[in-house]
Amino acid sequence: MLYQNLINKVVMVTGASSGLGEALARKFASNACTVYMGARNYDKLKSIADEINNANGRAIAVPLDVTKPEQVEEAAKRMVQHYGRIDIWINNAGSEKPASVLDLTPELLKEITDVNYHGLVYGTQEAARQMVKQGYGDVVQVLSTSAFTVREKESAYCGAKAAAEHWSNCARKELGRYGIRLIHVLPGGMKTKFADNSGLQMPPNAMNPNDIADLILHAVAQPRNIVADLTLYRNG
Repeated sequence: MLYQNLINKVVMVTGASSGLGEALARKFASNACTVYMGARNYDKLKSIADEINNANGRAIAVPLDVTKPEQVEEAAKRMVQHYGRIDIWINNAGSEKPASVLDLTPELLKEITDVNYHGLVYGTQEAARQMVKQGYGDVVQVLSTSAFTVREKESAYCGAKAAAEHWSNCARKELGRYGIRLIHVLPGGMKTKFADNSGLQMPPNAMNPNDIADLILHAVAQPRNIVADLTLYRNG
């Protein structure tokens, strides 16, 4: 399905080198959007972008570590320099490394918090600064059901996601007056490499990231007087 009101939109997807981020980049590109793809793994990112471009899409690979505010700022400036606007910014980057409360080191706590909380804040800020000038824009916050789910050995991740959700609620209240929508997405377990890379077990009946990407695309395509919140549970 092609959403006419999304054609030619300029979109940033962070964490776009795999999983949900890759699915989102492909979905928005297939809807005739120009997609900036940000991630630390530039080689993988460039390979995906080349596939999209070879299929007549428009994708631009951007080396991006969301924990570094200067890189986030540079990515936003690049979009504005090339296209004069940022229509949609999707804060999707995330990471996890399980550790018990007793074994959680300051270094690991900082690493997890930087990606899942600070990175989301930096992305929202840079996108919103441009969107205020435009008078419109959409920021999609890919959060997690971990924001309200208690699990052993994931206190840092769950805490960072809870902080990101609460911060996003505050930002939504403040930025709405400028015509900026914040769309919150809280998915459960998905069939991605996230669990394997994090040393976690894949949950049963894990969801397909392409299905989640479809739902996000649909949420962003809604009339601007509708602000969607997506809390997505696994069936079983």
